[in-house]
Amino acid sequence: MAKSIFYDPERKRWGRLRILFSVLGAIISALVLFFIVTVFVQADPLPHVLMKEQKRSLRAIKEIEHRRRTKAKNTHRKTKASPSEVVLNTDEGIRAAYYVNWDAASFVSLKEYYPQIDLLFPEWLHMLTADGHLQGFDYLTHPFTVIENGSVHSTDDRVMPFLRSEKAEVEVFPLINNFDPVRKTWDASIGAFLDNPEARQNFRSQLMLFLRSDNFKGAALDFEEIPLKSQPGFLALIQELGQDLHSRGLRLYVNVPVSDKDYDYARLAAASDGLVLMNYDQHQVTSRPGPVAAQDWFTANLKDAVKDIPKTKIICAIGSYGYDWAVSSKTKKIVNVDTNNVQEA
Repeated sequence: MAKSIFYDPERKRWGRLRILFSVLGAIISALVLFFIVTVFVQADPLPHVLMKEQKRSLRAIKEIEHRRRTKAKNTHRKTKASPSEVVLNTDEGIRAAYYVNWDAASFVSLKEYYPQIDLLFPEWLHMLTADGHLQGFDYLTHPFTVIENGSVHSTDDRVMPFLRSEKAEVEVFPLINNFDPVRKTWDASIGAFLDNPEARQNFRSQLMLFLRSDNFKGAALDFEEIPLKSQPGFLALIQELGQDLHSRGLRLYVNVPVSDKDYDYARLAAASDGLVLMNYDQHQVTSRPGPVAAQDWFTANLKDAVKDIPKTKIICAIGSYGYDWAVSSKTKKIVNVDTNNVQEA
């Protein structure tokens, strides 16, 4: 049997290895001890470099956005007067906008653009019966009674808290219309309601309770597809409601179509604080394809309006939406793309 190369029966190499391991152990222990000492013993501070110290004004993103919004508030305004106290169409422009609670995008838009809005007309109230009682619809278009046994049911829990939290310089005028959000039609019972003095009184009483519930600055009306025979009742309602509101220092704004001789523009303007001219829908769902408001048509309506309506009572409404006419050889299908409206006086 061959002799092993590393065989060391007398263990001569082991003595030298033990000395080497002892030295390595001592060195490692010394290094560990040195590291521990330098951690707990404070060394002399490093000298400052010869450079100017940078000042960083760090703020939370939410705070920066809030400051930016604050600076942007009503940049188009020239005075500190309340928007509803400004004489319309004078040197200072006043902007109004609609809001709806059945479209989530409407609240997103309000949060983004509220600094540019002076008057807000939220579509919260509906007149869909002949007896004059107010109805509301939640964001799922479920109907509910607004005034019940003298108590007011909230129609929206987002808009007013948001405007207060932002200290927004926006005056809110709840909008009442006769549009049914479920059937997507203008309710035909509006004529029977307008022709009934008791129903008009019931409506006015309920509306005043609602306005007092949050100290609103007034109201806005948008009654459409009014029968010709009910035009006297419509004028009577505006005159009666105007007196109710003005006696309490509140305002009334009324939506009216353009160039419609069925409407007594002069008397409606005299009884209210502003007529919102719906200067759009030159072409719409029942017409041939075309512009929503062509420029010549738009300006002609304004020239016609000032013949009967004082300039200081005009709010010109602009339709910020479009229609998509899908036309085939057999049928014509019309789809409404967007139904947001913006007004500017």
